[in-house]
Amino acid sequence: MTRSKQASTLRTFEIRSDSASSTSSTRPTSGIPGYVVRLFEHDRLDRKLKRHHITSIAFSGTVGVGIFVTSGELIGLSGSAGCVLAFAIAGLVIIGVMRTLAELVSVRPISGALIDYPHTFIDPALGFAVGIMYWLAQCVCMATLTAAAARIADDFVPSDQGLTSGQKAGILGGLFIITLLSNALGVKIYGRLERVVKWLKILLILAVCVIMIIVNVGVGGHTFGTTNYTNDALPPALIWAGFNGSSSSGPNSIPNIEIPGDSGRFLAVWTCITLAMFACMGGDYVIVTAGEAESPRRDLPIAARFMYLVPIGCYMLASFLAGFNVNYMDPHLFHPYASTNSPTSYSPFIIALQYTSIKVLPTFLNGCFLFSAYTTGNTCLYISSRTLFAISQLYGNNFIKKTLGKTNSGHTPMAAIIFCSLFGFLAFLGLADTTYNQPILTLSAFFTGTIACIYASECLAFLRFKAGLHRLETQEIFSRDDEEYRRRHYRAHWQPLCAIFGLVGCLLIVLFSGWPAIYLLHIGAHPSIKPTSYLIADVVGAYFGPVLFVLLYVAYKLIWKTRLQSLRDFEGAYFLPEFDSEPYGEVRKGWRGVLGEVWSLVR
Repeated sequence: MTRSKQASTLRTFEIRSDSASSTSSTRPTSGIPGYVVRLFEHDRLDRKLKRHHITSIAFSGTVGVGIFVTSGELIGLSGSAGCVLAFAIAGLVIIGVMRTLAELVSVRPISGALIDYPHTFIDPALGFAVGIMYWLAQCVCMATLTAAAARIADDFVPSDQGLTSGQKAGILGGLFIITLLSNALGVKIYGRLERVVKWLKILLILAVCVIMIIVNVGVGGHTFGTTNYTNDALPPALIWAGFNGSSSSGPNSIPNIEIPGDSGRFLAVWTCITLAMFACMGGDYVIVTAGEAESPRRDLPIAARFMYLVPIGCYMLASFLAGFNVNYMDPHLFHPYASTNSPTSYSPFIIALQYTSIKVLPTFLNGCFLFSAYTTGNTCLYISSRTLFAISQLYGNNFIKKTLGKTNSGHTPMAAIIFCSLFGFLAFLGLADTTYNQPILTLSAFFTGTIACIYASECLAFLRFKAGLHRLETQEIFSRDDEEYRRRHYRAHWQPLCAIFGLVGCLLIVLFSGWPAIYLLHIGAHPSIKPTSYLIADVVGAYFGPVLFVLLYVAYKLIWKTRLQSLRDFEGAYFLPEFDSEPYGEVRKGWRGVLGEVWSLVR
């Protein structure tokens, strides 16, 4: 296609967008170009976030307790090798989703982007369901991580004592207030705080990796006894209640419940993939910052392409090194389906240090892990408040737009922040369970299933997005392979394979996330397995989010009589003149270019 024809096509799209803005209605279910203009009409957020702020928010939101605590849960179920494998497979699903989002955000780097893509390229009803469920999932995640921080705080006192309910309530209340205040400071100060948090977490990950190497070579006094913790990378069976020091059938072995052999190993790893997904999710936070990014077209695609590589790479490295010091036989590891668990720390890094003569580091690392959990919950409040602000502007009536969709004089959505922070009180549910284990498991399962539905929706939106571009290509109007497209946007490689892989992977996570609890309910009660009520809570946590997602989609579609968007509607959606004044992101070539991009995100 000639450059003159490309320029003519771009002018045609810009004219269509301008003309549509004058006839747009107040309900965001009409023409797509008007929807774009309407989205910015009420946007009062400050564009103050630079690239390093954006990646810091996403990094802090991704690295919480998953690598430091949940990795022990994975080792207990599937062994040290199974833990690394679960993180690797979960990471591949995340890579497929994020490469998909990177191209979408390069074309439409607008506020409320995660809501916009399914709204624009599939159905406005799906955009509504994505927005509501994404907001709710982030609120729940904030409560989950706050409860996890309180659970870690319990490790500061002797295991035979524990914190009282009043002390735990005080910790939760303190974290609640600090989270609210840090989000009220304004986005510029918040971005700077998150940059400091990012570096602290990077240093923490590097520190625990070095410590695991030091412990493995024998510094600090190895006291593993007769058990060789560098062997037995995979367990001989899937034993739900754990092995408790035995590599074969031990006191928790249940012949009619355990799943032996290769089938057991496969199902153990399969179960751990769902748990690992909770730890790996968070790269999508890059997209949420579109409304406050200083240069969204330049910075967001690069951040979406590379940001997730750092935390996922750290997850695999740290869990690999931890597996040389702690394996599935350790009786201190946490088992999510056991009736009882050790009252000590569940972190494999803490467990490894407890076998040495180094007595100060476990307490210090517990403090670091508490900080990591709290800061991730803090990020979830930021994400949920910005999502609620976008939903209020897009789908709310006048009252909602003037309250939850309004910012203060500092361009901070305080009403949305305060409303979202109220969900932090869900963390107090943990007071009903002195170990906090079941509330954390249920809420984290809800988050994982809900976000998997949203990821699947984004991948499906990309497939429709690409189909619309293919239609323009067959009409010789514009092509995804044209130089003009590559200059303006990021063209993701291996598409649509990445989108299809992300879509299928997320759907499998949704369908099978609750299978262990269903299996154990079918087998029946057993003293070594947790109570039936807890298993039911696991099932509810796994499937309540996806069911509510579908109900919201169907309800909105029936009430507002929305229709699937036609490929003909997409022409005005590919070029947004509002962003033409921004510099385009420069794509660096070769491995040096890739390393340079990664460093620009880490620094």
